[in-house]
Amino acid sequence: MVLTSREKTVIIVSHLVSLYSENMEQEKIPQGQSVIDFIMKNIPQEFKSELSMEIIDDVFNFIASRPMELS
Repeated sequence: MVLTSREKTVIIVSHLVSLYSENMEQEKIPQGQSVIDFIMKNIPQEFKSELSMEIIDDVFNFIASRPMELS
């Protein structure tokens, strides 16, 4: 089974949210940089056209609804 471009984008966004959290804990994120800014700055160019607020919201909603399962 081959992943669609949307599925790959969701995976990348999820990974970037995780990296953002880790970097925040280690104080490696510039003051005032939001997770959205971090995603936009770090997502590979070939996936930017697929990126949307809907995808970012879906990832956040999924993570927020399962905090104990994912820790």
